Amino acid sequence: MSMQKNKPPYIVIDDDVLNNMICKITLEMALGAVQVETFSNAEIALEFIRTNYDDATDDVVTLILLDINMPIMSGWEFLDSFDEFSDSTKKQFRIYLLSSSVDDRDKEKAKQNKNVIDYLSKPLSKEMVKRIDIPVNRA
Repeated sequence: MSMQKNKPPYIVIDDDVLNNMICKITLEMALGAVQVETFSNAEIALEFIRTNYDDATDDVVTLILLDINMPIMSGWEFLDSFDEFSDSTKKQFRIYLLSSSVDDRDKEKAKQNKNVIDYLSKPLSKEMVKRIDIPVNRA
């Protein structure tokens, strides 16, 4: 029997612990009881993905809410490292940038990144969650 790894449906990566709490509460208010894993360090989040996600082709899709401006490792650096994962690992995720940045260059850079679904402005709201939480069919 294979061991089920820890694959939460939601991961929030932001150096602002308060924002992580707000995202967790907002997701729970919008969707009910859901598992949300939060990280204040993007490098630790990458290690979590390496440990808990592999090349399995199961139907689990995890939504990542990723901040851009963080110390140690920025959201852009996280995306560069994330891109090194295998395609079968990457397809288990939907990444949304969640940022307070109003810089149009950030929004344009997000559009150019093939691993980013969309750019969302902080704070996360229940309406935003309902708009983005759509089941994805993977072929």
